[in-house]
Amino acid sequence: MTKTYKGIINHFKNAPDQIQAYFPEFVELVEKYPWQVSVSYIFSKIEYVKRITIYCGIVKLHWCESSLAWKMITEEHMSRGRFKELFKIVFGKDIPKDLLSKLEAGENVRDQIAHGKEWKGSEVRNGLVNTIDFLIEFNEYVYKQAGFKPFGSLKGFKGRAEPLEKSTTRWVLKGMGIPKKNNS
Repeated sequence: MTKTYKGIINHFKNAPDQIQAYFPEFVELVEKYPWQVSVSYIFSKIEYVKRITIYCGIVKLHWCESSLAWKMITEEHMSRGRFKELFKIVFGKDIPKDLLSKLEAGENVRDQIAHGKEWKGSEVRNGLVNTIDFLIEFNEYVYKQAGFKPFGSLKGFKGRAEPLEKSTTRWVLKGMGIPKKNNS
């Protein structure tokens, strides 16, 4: 566990260039703003990447038509549990528990801050270090499973495969449970 904000910055600066490029404001936010700002920033970007990960997996691995897949994914209520469920459906594997535990350490701090509960600076520093580790390892895990890194440039992520027709894509997505009927 790091004892200062500088330790978090150093940890972040040791992350791969793709991670640093995805969070360009991170260092400035940690240096100049209250913890609430940097935690909110990083988790807003993570929530977006959760959608991107599922979308890219659907388009690349299941050849779904991209505009329809994106529409369905953006309409999906992406709770933490639903993200894990969709990841398993789309990629055919669970996210490893040790990887999820790193994300959960950061999410716990995010929840304390977002819901107006008491928190300590040491909890935030530990949560952010674990979150940075999650970002790095999740990028590599998805790359090994599907050949793209969600925290990075997605240019050409799907390759040259021809997508399915929209009507077939609807059936594929319906078979995956997207969108979820109750969306809860």
